[in-house]
Amino acid sequence: MIFAGYAQSSDTTLNTNQITWFGIDYTHCYFITPIDFPNTIDLKTKLKTWNDLTMYEREKYIEKTLIGKDVEFYTDAVEAKNNEVDVKSRIEDNESQADLLKEDQIQSIINGYNIKSGMEGTGLVLIADIYDKPAEKGYYYVTFFDIATKKIFSTERMAGKAKGFGMRNYWANTFYEVLQEVGKKY
Repeated sequence: MIFAGYAQSSDTTLNTNQITWFGIDYTHCYFITPIDFPNTIDLKTKLKTWNDLTMYEREKYIEKTLIGKDVEFYTDAVEAKNNEVDVKSRIEDNESQADLLKEDQIQSIINGYNIKSGMEGTGLVLIADIYDKPAEKGYYYVTFFDIATKKIFSTERMAGKAKGFGMRNYWANTFYEVLQEVGKKY
């Protein structure tokens, strides 16, 4: 159910007791297929809805996952980036047409975040790579980074199974599963 690869480990990630949740970054995510994502206006609103879900149901998605960690929430930087996404250009017929992320691109994505001055500590962001309806999976780069310098401590591509009723819950299960795996590892 969970695919993990391309991992770079860091003692900093494992030993930190405080994490700031940045949210789910959809700026590079592809949505497969047009038949499965026919309404681009609805899809655009879902980007915010999925992030809001991690805030409104923070106990289920974040706090129960990162047990023993003091979690703060700062989603402004990712939300600003998600607002710029042209979802119509991110919908493809199949995975082979999508220009999927490479691990070496993650640092430039983090560098693009406009983080308020004075923030420090360890940040956690899920960078969505692909929502693949035929495969019923959502793929993310789980990325821990130093907030002040934006230097990545670790990034790992993981996948969660899509399931549930309605578009919101169906894809929310993918990041729920990924976050559960993160909790077990970190």
